[in-house]
Amino acid sequence: MCGRYVLDAELEDVAERFDAEDGSEGAWDWEPDYNIAPTRTVPVIAHDGERRTKIVPMRWGLHPHWSKDNPQDSKYGPLFNARLETAGTKPSFRTPWKRRRALIPATHWYEWTGEQGGKIPWCIKPEEGGIFAFAGLWDRWRVDEGIELLSCTILTTDSDGPLQRLHHRMPVRLPEDYWSDWLDPEANPDLLAETRLDAEDLIFWEVGRAVGNSRSRGAELIAPLA
Repeated sequence: MCGRYVLDAELEDVAERFDAEDGSEGAWDWEPDYNIAPTRTVPVIAHDGERRTKIVPMRWGLHPHWSKDNPQDSKYGPLFNARLETAGTKPSFRTPWKRRRALIPATHWYEWTGEQGGKIPWCIKPEEGGIFAFAGLWDRWRVDEGIELLSCTILTTDSDGPLQRLHHRMPVRLPEDYWSDWLDPEANPDLLAETRLDAEDLIFWEVGRAVGNSRSRGAELIAPLA
């Protein structure tokens, strides 16, 4: 799974990395965040109605377009992960799977090992570093009063290689050569999912337990535990 991640980059860096425009039109402030938790508003790469690549602020935790519940009152809670194996058939994800796919910029993510009450946090990133992308889905929820919520979820798959030591699931990452195809609503997501990266390029290290508090946000959270 992926329940916390890091994006220690400015929007200008994200725009350059993904060759994307800022879709917020300056109405949204973003600062590098070292402890992104579900329900936070995060930068997401998606196509607009004219298939231009944009950076769009979205809530992490997908709220389906067909839901009659207010997001704060939903019995499902924030759907911050979706299983790659079933996303194409689950009611909450099957429409986004077909035509509302996204890339979610990140630089690290966290996982925990051990038993409840004594869990050890680990920070994970590709060895080469820099901004990469989780494969994600997004949706648009509206109510009659004109209120609109854009929200997203991160796809996960079975862990492999060294990451199996930490957790049985890991977020889906796609090779950079397939990023634009993933955003294309005409492309076949089942075929693109087969190009996903394995865990062989990943490194990880133990970090302090402060990351377990979602109010902790500083760069010290990714520092290796002394």
